[in-house]
Amino acid sequence: MAVSQVQAADLQRRSGYSPTPVFATNWAGFYAGAHLGYVFGRSRSADLDGFKGGLQIGHNWQMDRLVIGGEADLAYAGIDYRGFTESFRQKWIGSGRVRVGYAFERFLPFVTGGIAYTTGTMKAGGAKSSNGHIGYVIGLGGEMMLTDRVSASVQYLHYRFEGQTYNVVPARNANIVNNEIRVGVNYRF
Repeated sequence: MAVSQVQAADLQRRSGYSPTPVFATNWAGFYAGAHLGYVFGRSRSADLDGFKGGLQIGHNWQMDRLVIGGEADLAYAGIDYRGFTESFRQKWIGSGRVRVGYAFERFLPFVTGGIAYTTGTMKAGGAKSSNGHIGYVIGLGGEMMLTDRVSASVQYLHYRFEGQTYNVVPARNANIVNNEIRVGVNYRF
């Protein structure tokens, strides 16, 4: 019996067996996908809320477990408030962001931040005015590989947009703060 154990130990060394785990999940490369989000926030001291849905595209670079990437997204939104004397709606919202994460095999937690853009339309006093707002977005999230090419993600994003003057009666200034809870799916090429 002692001879067979020694022989088995020699076979493991000769076969190239290594007890060190190999990192198998590859987060590097191009991806594209779709997302849905619930958005809530404020503009002109009024509560905003609504849903949005859109598309994203991005690219990741992976160095061991560190994953760095960029992502751009664009969504159609129904984020609004309706008051007694005015109404406000965000129709389009998009961003260009950097993502930095640390891969735990098939799970990638990350932080993100970048620039953002949204459109707003205000109606008041029988007039209607539209503007574009530029701002920033920061957030955090996690992404899980479901297959070698498909992943699902959950994110929290905080947007803050600069104020713009809307030419309604009377003219009003509106800045926008949004918070988004987003779920999405990506396909890797």
